[in-house]
Amino acid sequence: MPATTWPPLVPGRLRSAAVLVGTATHVVPGTLPPLPQAEASVAALAARLTGPLGLLDPSAVHCRIDPQVPADVLRLLPAPGGAALDLCLFYFAGHGVLGEDQRLCLALPGSVDDERSAERTSLPVAAVFQAMRQIRAEHKVAIIDCCFSGRALDAPAAADIHLLTAVGRTRKALSPERQELTGFTGALLRLLAEGVPDGPEHLDLTTVYRHLAVTLPGARLPAPLQRAFGASGDLAVARNPAHGTSRTRQGLLARARFAEQVKALGLAGRPRRSVQAALLFEGIASDAVRELGPTHYETLLYRHVHASATGESGNPRQACALLERTVADWETVAPAGDTGLEAARASRDHWRSRIA
Repeated sequence: MPATTWPPLVPGRLRSAAVLVGTATHVVPGTLPPLPQAEASVAALAARLTGPLGLLDPSAVHCRIDPQVPADVLRLLPAPGGAALDLCLFYFAGHGVLGEDQRLCLALPGSVDDERSAERTSLPVAAVFQAMRQIRAEHKVAIIDCCFSGRALDAPAAADIHLLTAVGRTRKALSPERQELTGFTGALLRLLAEGVPDGPEHLDLTTVYRHLAVTLPGARLPAPLQRAFGASGDLAVARNPAHGTSRTRQGLLARARFAEQVKALGLAGRPRRSVQAALLFEGIASDAVRELGPTHYETLLYRHVHASATGESGNPRQACALLERTVADWETVAPAGDTGLEAARASRDHWRSRIA
């Protein structure tokens, strides 16, 4: 493990418990449309958490679809005063509705979507947090995948709970048509399945959030929110299937695709993301030089992209210098009419003009 990698906190398999809840159907007097992706999302997340790369024992993961009353959910949580746990995880997928004072409520099949009826016909998220406070667990985590889920951060009872929400306080969560899973949970599960090539051996909550905060907006979905408590950001949720592949050709490509998404956020008006993208591409280009050689075609492409990202981050002079070296190396190996070389030359000329 590299010295710069901070070791995660890995919960004990037999000292962890999870409750996964989804509301997929809605009945009279409910006023909400069905959300079949909620049921599929619960099943898929349970399979991932308990599968070969998961950290939880199947016997400790309790799933409930379409709970009729709040007690159907709350009774699934570990008993207050029970055995001490490393982790207690709560997950909800479904509709979110707002009660009085804009308090977040998790929709049940009969939920009525108006502030006078929401808390009476739904499960107030504060009730979940209040129940979690009574559980003896070193780390308590709630992942809320519903509209307005960012309002969970406003619940006083959530003060010592790590929160990861699909959207902010005023945004609606999206479930793309013809997709099996909700937008947020689909992105989460893809991350857990594909892993992070330059990430730690275990995917911790900080790494998960850092990537979702890029990939979700990159897919034109709302950005998530996270609030950690103490060291909860270091808590591992799954093994990283891509660990140790950062310098392979496949790993370099995966890292570059992620860096491109970071760069796109920078070009969309988030200048600090442009700086991050340039640093990510610097690491990719450096590793490619070391593993593939400085004049390997893929290395030259990464060097070109690194130089351009450097210019876009506000350093055109450095971009020009990088491109001068890249073009010079490329010219020693490129065949006549090489389009990659021509693109690098065009970029060099562009950044030259910016410092003239």
